[in-house]
Amino acid sequence: MSPSALFASDPPAVPAAPVLPVDLIGEAAASFPHRPSWDEYFMATAVLISSRSNCERLHVGCVIVTGGGRKNRIVAAGYNGFLPGAPHVSRLREGHEQATVHAEQNAVADAARRGSSVEGCVAYVTHYPCVNCAKILAAAGIAEIKYRTDYANDPLVAPLLGDAGVKVLKL
Repeated sequence: MSPSALFASDPPAVPAAPVLPVDLIGEAAASFPHRPSWDEYFMATAVLISSRSNCERLHVGCVIVTGGGRKNRIVAAGYNGFLPGAPHVSRLREGHEQATVHAEQNAVADAARRGSSVEGCVAYVTHYPCVNCAKILAAAGIAEIKYRTDYANDPLVAPLLGDAGVKVLKL
């Protein structure tokens, strides 16, 4: 039997992935000349997740990570956008989009769908949370919120989270 006959039934070569105009993974890796700290790692993950947002105004990402004795395990993640599976149809009320879900809400919902508790976890969020997201994170049992960017910081958020015993830290 000739050598070419041995390979006649080989499957065709797998085509290479298309080259993306922006190499997000390469850019993220290049931005860390050292091994990132856990805070850097999870915040970078939240930033990358936020890139999936289809909101024209602001891209927000949230990663929920275990705390306590078994720290630094990703439990859930989310970004701001339309309801999963729903058409991307804008529904405005008084100039504000009503058809989208905030990143923190999507992350808590992601944990619920997976049957995972977020009790005692840390939420890494790209932007300062709004009042409703702060309340949801606290009610779900999040112990600490770490955020990267100030954004319309509502003065009610800090005392509400403080009353609930939730720590807030800007990275």
